[in-house]
Amino acid sequence: MKRYPLIAQQSNIFWTFPLQAHVNTSVFALFRGYDQDTRALHLRSWLKTIQQNLHLFDETSFRERLKDNPYVASLAQDLQKPDTKELVDDIAACSSSDPIVKKLAICRNNRIVHRNAKALVASKISNELCALTFDDLRILLERAKTVLNRYSYLFSANVYSTKAVGRDDYNHIFKCVQDQLEVAMRKCTPEA
Repeated sequence: MKRYPLIAQQSNIFWTFPLQAHVNTSVFALFRGYDQDTRALHLRSWLKTIQQNLHLFDETSFRERLKDNPYVASLAQDLQKPDTKELVDDIAACSSSDPIVKKLAICRNNRIVHRNAKALVASKISNELCALTFDDLRILLERAKTVLNRYSYLFSANVYSTKAVGRDDYNHIFKCVQDQLEVAMRKCTPEA
């Protein structure tokens, strides 16, 4: 919107809807990733499963998992088991003991997924406690990507990208629309 201000100015109301949908989708994905329910699979429970099954990261298991990969021998040369201290730190960073994860859990459980009637009436859940910032969301997204890629790489030599092929194709559309708006504005502006 900063790069193509004329497009945003054409319909501020319209742009609020896709932008809000994008934020909502991201936040709901974070709710799932940082869920704290002991019965669900999420980052914390996944990391605890890894912690309890470090034997799956040994060379024999790795080679068996990747036996059809033509590069298994070279991948196994750099093989490492998860660092136990780093794993403990990652579990803590994905738990409600982390202040941002705690804030996310409180918002999820009392404002978004569930409405806490008692807290609503008594105003116990303060806006400040639930006020996730865009920086908080960026931190949680980056943390999730880092944790997922760290252990996926160790387990199966795979990493995941957060950038899709063609992710900036929309720029061409925006540029064309912006150019056409500028042409139309020049036609409508009386010459001095």
